Amino acid sequence: MKSIHLLATIVIAFTLASCSTKAPDFVNSIPDDAFAVVSLHPMQIHQKGRINSLQGLKKMAKDELWSMVLEDPTSTGLMMNEYSFLFVSIEDENPLIGMVSGLKNEDKFIELLKQIREGIEDDFQAKKGYTMVQPDEEGVVAWNDKQVILLLSPDRSDLEESFWTTRLSAMFNPVKEKSITSLVDFKDFMGKMKDLNFWVASDQLSDLIEKLKTEEEMEINFPFDLYNNYIQIYCDFADGALYVDSETHFSEEVEKNIESFLVMKPELNKEMLKMAPGGNLLLGMAISMDLDKLSDMIKRIAPPELDETGDKLEALTGVATNELIDALTGDLTLAVNGIEGEAMIPIELFIGLGIESEAIQEKLMETLKGKAPVKESGDFFVINVQGTEIYSGIINNTWVLTNAKGYQKAMEGSGPEKNLLNSRFGEFASGSSGLYLNLDLESYPMMIHTLLSSQPEKKKIVENLTGPFESLGGTASNYESHMVLKTNKPQENSLYTILRISEETED
Repeated sequence: MKSIHLLATIVIAFTLASCSTKAPDFVNSIPDDAFAVVSLHPMQIHQKGRINSLQGLKKMAKDELWSMVLEDPTSTGLMMNEYSFLFVSIEDENPLIGMVSGLKNEDKFIELLKQIREGIEDDFQAKKGYTMVQPDEEGVVAWNDKQVILLLSPDRSDLEESFWTTRLSAMFNPVKEKSITSLVDFKDFMGKMKDLNFWVASDQLSDLIEKLKTEEEMEINFPFDLYNNYIQIYCDFADGALYVDSETHFSEEVEKNIESFLVMKPELNKEMLKMAPGGNLLLGMAISMDLDKLSDMIKRIAPPELDETGDKLEALTGVATNELIDALTGDLTLAVNGIEGEAMIPIELFIGLGIESEAIQEKLMETLKGKAPVKESGDFFVINVQGTEIYSGIINNTWVLTNAKGYQKAMEGSGPEKNLLNSRFGEFASGSSGLYLNLDLESYPMMIHTLLSSQPEKKKIVENLTGPFESLGGTASNYESHMVLKTNKPQENSLYTILRISEETED
């Protein structure tokens, strides 16, 4: 469709044609009923990603116009040194997508429109305070000497011109009380923006859920009002790493009920992390939750079908769901380490569960005795699975399950010499949950390389996706999260590294 081609071209121009450290005045054009906003630090993205050097991206542009925009975004006439904004709202129960950007050179912008579609100037309509063109029924482009506005309502061919002009008139002449900048949280968001940013409000979430679900789908009842809750996400493309930070801001109603709503504990169980091996860490993960709050939350929102899952778990383990929940403390740690040599399984797996009763382990061991050899040895049960020994034991209120060789002897001393807390996972152990994933395939056991080599197509996919990266890590709590994607090229901007993946995949 012509409008999609037109809007997509200008969106790319927006993305490449500006840069700022301050939100521009035209952000007032975004209405206060927008529930999602994306802001771009576009010239930074253009420079950091070295867009004009990416030949694969230029090939995807296919025509001279798009190549021109990628090579020189200033040719669009759009304002430099400013953020651009994409927003989504709901109009007549349908999504309305919009973009706003500053305009520096109106003549250049009109020339851009002329190159997009021959004769498009014949459709220009002069309105009070702006000019508008409507490529087809789904979208419009409008501008004056200060800014450009795009509006699009996908799959809507029944919209009359008055639908667009009513909204455009309000946007070109914004009333601050009805602008998104009247929201305190959005102002807070604008003051923290990085290269690429996302702001989401919960106000429309109930309506969207109601619209999307069918009668056959499960009923979900939230125990709190979804209005006036916000999420802010910031992406910063640095040399050698991508940083993504998020914040959650709750409404007064949720704050009043915070104790029953927030299920994460203040911090991880550090003693449990010290029990987990981390010598050749491939994956580390830990989380600490208040199970009483979590259980109460699940009971409020979960559908009746969830009971069936509990029945299946009891049949498998011999432990009732309620009994299991009552015994657990909500602390969980998982560690996967690579091992070399002739081991049948090239990884060591560690699972740690906070627990208050040894009866659960005893019941599980009784269930296993009929399926595999089980013997007691000191503080541990030792389970033999096809020649591999798995240790199960409860130490300091932690139920340990692991196949780590020599683990029992290590725990008779001071524990593993290299543990999760003093490993690469330690950088992400400051919140209520943590994650570390080693993306450097060269450090993986030879058996895994051999397995991948036997499947060339899968090996190529894995290498393309992980080749440029060193690791992925993150930490999160009830209110905020922090994620780091490290590349293996510390002197190269992470955005350029990421964009090159698509080019190499194409080749």
